[in-house]
Amino acid sequence: MSKTENNILLFSITLCWAASYVFIKSLPSVLSTYAYLTLTCGIAAVLLTAVFFRKFKNLKPVTILKSAALSGLLLANLIFDKLGINLLASSTASVLAATSILIVPFIMIIMRKSPTVNNIVGAVVIMAGIIITGGFNLENIFSEGALFMLLSAVSTSIYTIVADKITKEEDPLLLSVMQMWITAILGYIMWFIEDPGTFSSLEYTNEMLSSIFILAFFSKAYAYVALMYSQKYSNPINVTIIASTEPVVTLVLAVLIPTAFEEQFTAAAIFGAAVIMAGAIISGTDFLSRRRREKHEAE
Repeated sequence: MSKTENNILLFSITLCWAASYVFIKSLPSVLSTYAYLTLTCGIAAVLLTAVFFRKFKNLKPVTILKSAALSGLLLANLIFDKLGINLLASSTASVLAATSILIVPFIMIIMRKSPTVNNIVGAVVIMAGIIITGGFNLENIFSEGALFMLLSAVSTSIYTIVADKITKEEDPLLLSVMQMWITAILGYIMWFIEDPGTFSSLEYTNEMLSSIFILAFFSKAYAYVALMYSQKYSNPINVTIIASTEPVVTLVLAVLIPTAFEEQFTAAAIFGAAVIMAGAIISGTDFLSRRRREKHEAE
């Protein structure tokens, strides 16, 4: 897969996750996070298993263990994210969640996998754009909620780096399917702890079921299969950079489907989106690194 093809695939995932807001918004408020996770991941797991059941003859215990590790990181991200959002303003929570754009390069440096100069500069520019777009309130920066959101960002960053290694060792499709099964099972356990009635406690309306099925197919089944394949041919920074353009994609969708989104077209939001795209372009090129090499060669 070429770099351009891989970037298109990553953008399609970002589009799915940004568009999923429309359907998540239509879900009933009584549907808890864990119920949502159980239903969407469970349906995605069944669909993927039905379509690719022949691939299961190649399933190995080590693949299941690696999928479980990824699922655990996903669930940790969900739990920390939920706890943080409950304690912070949404704008502050979203900015803190986006700090994975800085955490991924930092972890890579610790692992002696140094990102390029363009990667680092691009990440800083994107983070600035996200702050401009979403706003940022320093009032609760040293609060428990902020800690939870930072832990959410750390778990997301670790997931991206671990997935980068695992997808190059295992079948991306089997990793995707097993992640859906294991995440659904873990989600159900958390749901049962939260509400022992689980499935029987829900009111199954046509609107809820249609939204759940659409979310299961696009934001779970398609998105995670595509993510595992793209990570096989990409690197953690590239994946994180493209995922960070979600605010830009959301603004574009708000223009195309104004009745479905509540985005405010303020000057700050538009300018912030432009800064995010500038950061993505900087990170995706190598002109700073090239100039640095040329300077060293000249010396």
